[in-house]
Amino acid sequence: MNNYSFLSKLRPFAFTIVMAVGTVLCTTSDGYAQTVVSRTQIGGYSEDLTFVSSGVLKDNLIIMDGFDVYALKDPKKNKGGPLVKLVDLRSPEINISPRGITYIESDGLFIVTDDDSQPTKLFLFDSQGQPRGSRTVQYLNGYVPGHLEGLTYIPASSPTFPDHLILVTWDGPGFGASRLEIIRRDGQVVSEILPNWPPAYAEGLMGDVTFLSPNRLLVTFYDSTIWTIDFTGQVLSGPLMVGGVNGFEGIVQMSDSRIVAVAFPQSLLFFDNSLNRLPEQDRNDVIGLGVNRPSGVAWNTTTSQHLVARDFGIAFSPGIDTIPVTLNSASHVVDLTSFPLFGRLSYLPGEQLIAVAHTNSPRAVLLFRNDGTLDSQIDLSPASLGQNFGGLIGIAYIPTTNQFALRFQGAGPNPLAERRKLRIISRTGALVRTIDLSCTGTGGVAGLDYFNPTDPSGGQFIILGSSGRVLVTDFNGNLVREFNGRVKLGLLTPTDIAAITTGPQAGAFSVVDNSSGEIVVFRLN
Repeated sequence: MNNYSFLSKLRPFAFTIVMAVGTVLCTTSDGYAQTVVSRTQIGGYSEDLTFVSSGVLKDNLIIMDGFDVYALKDPKKNKGGPLVKLVDLRSPEINISPRGITYIESDGLFIVTDDDSQPTKLFLFDSQGQPRGSRTVQYLNGYVPGHLEGLTYIPASSPTFPDHLILVTWDGPGFGASRLEIIRRDGQVVSEILPNWPPAYAEGLMGDVTFLSPNRLLVTFYDSTIWTIDFTGQVLSGPLMVGGVNGFEGIVQMSDSRIVAVAFPQSLLFFDNSLNRLPEQDRNDVIGLGVNRPSGVAWNTTTSQHLVARDFGIAFSPGIDTIPVTLNSASHVVDLTSFPLFGRLSYLPGEQLIAVAHTNSPRAVLLFRNDGTLDSQIDLSPASLGQNFGGLIGIAYIPTTNQFALRFQGAGPNPLAERRKLRIISRTGALVRTIDLSCTGTGGVAGLDYFNPTDPSGGQFIILGSSGRVLVTDFNGNLVREFNGRVKLGLLTPTDIAAITTGPQAGAFSVVDNSSGEIVVFRLN
């Protein structure tokens, strides 16, 4: 089976930007190269699964993990068989990452969603990973969901809505009511199901839905529960609480009537058709290095290794791992279970401390020693700073001034303005100055790092901006140059970036992508 490479599809991207903001003139051109030194998938996060009952992939369980689609052939007969990567779904048409996947028997095609950015689009591809167009979802009564999740196919044998699709939607991008949209294969919504959940689940978040023969539906929630409902939304049974797992994403019934669900990060749990557990058939595949959903990266100058923050490890607990330049192993360094609202990373070379941006409660820079123990915290609460900048998101340590460049989420009537600023904070937590990035035209900042201290302005920042832009600015926020990370590095949802300052790759940068579970090392040429 040939892998589908999205890189060959992407069109060249080159541009020049000239913008006047006050008296500042920003110019940039990406007429230079970026060289990828190395890349690897360090972790996974399975969003959904489906079962193929016909065609060349008959009897395969299909798992969508990030942008990758894996196949497990007849898991009952092939229990010890490996997950086989079929295709890579990254393409110019998909903006963020797929959340739902199902196999349409009557078309012989797969269909996927694209997170929040395109709530009215479903994308088709064949068993070779070749795109087969898209279908526009036409919702009822002007409804447009804030978020898309699981997707399933109702077989032609169903007495209710045969040969249709069911899509899980959330009313808002965050918490809010969930509903099920019944969709014709051409994209027209013909009915909605708003199940009569108990009050505790009325605002709960459904993860997935699947058809349960002969005429029922199974629905998963992120609290590790499974419910059985009918097509009117009447709850028939549940919640079935499944212990020992960390929440559900996808669920599907196979042709032999067994049911399989995928739990965080990519564990497969099996049930019979009455939802009795079959634990002897479970699988816990590790994708990459088990560094799942990477959210932060920094360069440890003490060990000349990458530091990567991730949501789930092999043992599920959030934390920080260290990865060598060979990108072939990972070792646990810091346990962040007690600090679940962490974000990006940085490193203090002189003090040999790992800096973690903690969003709220506490809103602080957490400083850990290399042995994983907590050294201290820098208080960034509104009371300490004298202002409320919102949650702490991005962080970069500036060794030359012993300060931090921080990006906050924003608060008050104009949070978007705050997201275009870097707040320079002293080692003791005092606000020193503000760098306005409005000149760059970016809508916000994800990750960032400081580098090139010899620059006449005092150094430079490399910044993950909006719309796939990777920006280089001087120490005052003036745009020096930029390139498109989607095109040049194949990154769709990069979360953090770090300058490599020691070892054989000194002068390069590392960036982590949350959805694909990748780390990419590259140079600016």
